[in-house]
Amino acid sequence: MEELVQRLGAAGYDDISVAHHAVFYNIDRKDGSRLTDLATMAGMTHQSMSELIGTLVQLGYVERRPDPADGRARLVVLTALGQEAVALARREVADIDAGWVDRIGRGGIRGDLFVALRTALEDYDHAR
Repeated sequence: MEELVQRLGAAGYDDISVAHHAVFYNIDRKDGSRLTDLATMAGMTHQSMSELIGTLVQLGYVERRPDPADGRARLVVLTALGQEAVALARREVADIDAGWVDRIGRGGIRGDLFVALRTALEDYDHAR
């Protein structure tokens, strides 16, 4: 995560911290997510997630919108800036993962374990 945050900072997203990962990783990138769902998925309290969302709203990465399925609820939705940051983060994570696969291979791990690690990373990337 530290490496990802450093890369994002170098690309101009220097206001994103490791803590924000809990939102960016769990948010539904297309439709948005309810704050309570984000908190549950991240294993955080509602209050802690609310503070993270408040910061990201101020920074312009997310916004709160009424939930069309429930007028009493609100969704946390990525803004265009948030979508750009997430897209860049996904590319950087893929690059970081590839670097680790390369280092593991050069480190001498071969055979079934190496194949298993590579497959796990590929499966993880496809699931996201």
